[in-house]
Amino acid sequence: MSRKIKGNGKHLTYSDRVYIEQELIQYSSFRSIAETLGKNPSTISKEVRLHAVETLIGASRYPRCNLCNHFGKCKDTVLMCTGCSTQRCWQCSVNRKLSEGCKDYDPFSCPKLAKPPYVCNGCTEKSTCHESKRNYRAKVAQKAYEKTLTDSRSGINMTPEELEALNDLISPLVLKGQPLSHIFSVHGDEIPVCRRTLYNYLDQRVFTARNINLPRRVRYKKRKKRADSRTRNIQQVYRNKRTYIDFEKYTKAFPELDVVEMDTVKGSRDKGKCLLTLLFRSCSFMILILLPDCTQKSVTDAINNLCSAIGIRTFKKYFPIILTDYAEEKTMPKFSFVA
Repeated sequence: MSRKIKGNGKHLTYSDRVYIEQELIQYSSFRSIAETLGKNPSTISKEVRLHAVETLIGASRYPRCNLCNHFGKCKDTVLMCTGCSTQRCWQCSVNRKLSEGCKDYDPFSCPKLAKPPYVCNGCTEKSTCHESKRNYRAKVAQKAYEKTLTDSRSGINMTPEELEALNDLISPLVLKGQPLSHIFSVHGDEIPVCRRTLYNYLDQRVFTARNINLPRRVRYKKRKKRADSRTRNIQQVYRNKRTYIDFEKYTKAFPELDVVEMDTVKGSRDKGKCLLTLLFRSCSFMILILLPDCTQKSVTDAINNLCSAIGIRTFKKYFPIILTDYAEEKTMPKFSFVA
């Protein structure tokens, strides 16, 4: 029945393991967990059985007695301590190793652990049970998974005999001065790995030959990535007689005019709302307008709405010159004459 449910072919994540742990506490079935996570029920079963952790409760005082079916009812007095007339072996707190030689030792095994869910996460008798507990913990399972994932991809994927045979083939030819490209082209059928793996083995020093024996590799230096040079086209028509030098000349010629600096303030995201700022230089007064997006159309609409709200005469009076984005480009910013 479980074969009808196909998995998504992806590894379980930490969130998936946390969900499995929570559902095991609720005593949910493997099938219901698998349907939610998009996995096969056998995947959930293997995950729980593989990463379940056993914990022995009460082992500090009763090493073996607490695992016996006769725990608390044992009347055997053969292994009693010398001079002890009342206490039984399982009650002794002085010599905790006496119970290890008990002939009536009958280990207890919980029948619930032999069938799904194979763990004690959702067991109602956990607090009164003297058996060693087997629990599934998402954090422990994730660490075990990451360790397996790393170990399976590290090291050399060859037996010592295969590695020695490959060394006997590669190293003498490299010491004679042959490059790996030539060796791989001639003996490619005898080499069980690719050329890139051979270079990795040389870096790991598993061969008799070393990188120093490859003249071209020693000669080459690690290439540096060059950043693309940014080219700016300053020959633009709309900037004709609108440079920052022209602005300074104009303000010197007409010092009585007020200048309003306009800019946009964005957050960390490229798209979304932004603020349009209008700063009056003369009185350090700023107007903030919330824009739906940082586009030219939104800025134009905001200016037109402001002009309609205060009137065209007031707008020309208090907004004679609007300077835009001059702080980003000192040499040639854009500014507009409103008056």
